[in-house]
This record gives sequence, structure tokens and C-alpha cells, in this order.
Amino acid sequence: MKFEQLRYFQEACKYGSISVAAEHNYISQPSFSAAITKLEKELGVTLLNRNSRGVTPTTAGKAILEKIQGIFELVDDIHGIAYSHSGSGVVQLATIPCLCDRILPLAVKAANSQKLPIHVSIHCAESNEIYHNVLSGISSLGIIFSSDEVQSPEIIFTPLFDDEYVLYVGPYSPYWDADSITIEEAMQQPYIAYRQEFLKNNGGVTDIFKGMRPNIALRTDELESIKKMITEDNYVAFYHRFMTADDVYIKAGLIRALPISNFDAKTHIGTIESTRYKPSAADRAFLDILKTAVQDTLNSME
Repeated sequence: MKFEQLRYFQEACKYGSISVAAEHNYISQPSFSAAITKLEKELGVTLLNRNSRGVTPTTAGKAILEKIQGIFELVDDIHGIAYSHSGSGVVQLATIPCLCDRILPLAVKAANSQKLPIHVSIHCAESNEIYHNVLSGISSLGIIFSSDEVQSPEIIFTPLFDDEYVLYVGPYSPYWDADSITIEEAMQQPYIAYRQEFLKNNGGVTDIFKGMRPNIALRTDELESIKKMITEDNYVAFYHRFMTADDVYIKAGLIRALPISNFDAKTHIGTIESTRYKPSAADRAFLDILKTAVQDTLNSME
């Protein structure tokens, strides 16, 4: 039996629906449902009445729910005490991958130079996984795109900075000499998708270009390999404008970043935390350093 299984059961009872509870916890419905089914098998009892209208706890489920609510209140209290009193220690950060190459290294370097008693554990993930990790207490802080996806009242989104998408093109692209590109032209080019871009509920670029889908030729989980392939063929890819700062491919004249002339490609990037757990002094200290690193990066691009 795992705490996560108990949490999912509690959430299913709270929302009266497996699908709604799964959505609010940023996990797929099959995985959510499987966790509860496994819990029922381990306990040897049916916890939920399931029908077309949703789910309700069985008699046994109600009795167990009453007990686990007390358990989670105690666990949440323990987390809160630990987070609020740990002036030093580990900052568990889940972040969108694009920050790992530029801004986060600057923030970690600044924390080290100030000799702060902080060890930062960074986990790069897609938006849905970040939400899930923050809600479940796996990560104390998260960094994600936009606040539009935030559906849980237990998630607090704080804006960090605004940015926009540009299109990376290489010397083999017919738009190499162009000053800009239209969204229609961009969507017709052979596109290299990063991880789960333009798949359902991915967030980020998928939400910005909602309803649009580029001509996806390849899909990879390596940002650097995308840029390498762009320099060697006529592939393109969307990148954040802030990622162009100190990009070695752009500095070397191997890649150009084209603005999109007829589409608002702006996005918001911010931090999230859960109301279930109080961030520690270490979390707050690192956030202050992160904000400075963001501002330094943006200033260098002006």
C-alpha cells in the first residue's frame, strides 16, 4: 500500500468522478484508476461504487476514508513543519526543460557563490508531471508555462517572466534570409517536435498554437540534437526567445531565430507551489536567486 494510492482514493471520493479527480491531479485516467483498483486488491475490499454517473465510497470505503483523512492531515502537518523550519537543505524543483540550459545554471551558480546552505535537486519534466509532483509533495516548487492550465485550487501560480516563441531555421531552409515568417508558413515546414509537443494536454507550445499542428517530421527528447539537425537540413523548431541568449549555434551563424509576423506567440512562465505544503526558507531563498537570474538573462537580450 502506498500513500499515493490512498491519496487517489481520497481524491476520487472528493470529486465523485475518476476522470475529474485524475484531471485535477494531472495524471492520466487509466493510471489513476489502476492505482485505486490495486489498492482495493491489496485490501481485499471494494472501496468505490462505480456507475455511469461517477463514483461513491462503499460502506467499507467510507470507514477507510475517515481513517485516511486523519492520516493525511498528520502527514501534511509533518511536511509543513519540515518545510517551514528547514533553512538549509534540498530544494526539490521540477521544471520545464528549456530553463535547464540557460537560467537555472545561473541561479545554481549564484546560490553556490553566496555559499547558501542549499542543495538544488532539479527534475526536468512536462507540465502535467510537474503539476502532479508539486501536488503530491514530490517537488516543493515547480516552473511551468502559463497559468491557464492551472485548474486545481491547491496550486498557486506566480508569474516569473513573459516570453515569446521564435522559429529556429538553418541555412538549408528557404526562409534562411527572411526577416520573419508567418504562422501559416511555419506550420508547413518540416518540424522537429521536442518530447510531447503538439500532443494532447502537453501544455507550453501546444497551448500557444492551440488548434494548429506543424508538419512534424521527427520527434526527439534532446534539445541539442534538434539544433544540430536544423543546421544540416531544412528542419525547423519553435524555441523560446530567451533561449537565443548566448546560443552557440546562433552566435556561430548556423541558426537564425525568426519572429512570427502574424501571430501572438507570447507565453507566460511562472512558479507553482501547493497549498498542501508550506515552502521552506531554502525554497524562498532559491526563488529570490532565480528571479535575479531571470532578470539578468532578459537584460542581456536588450
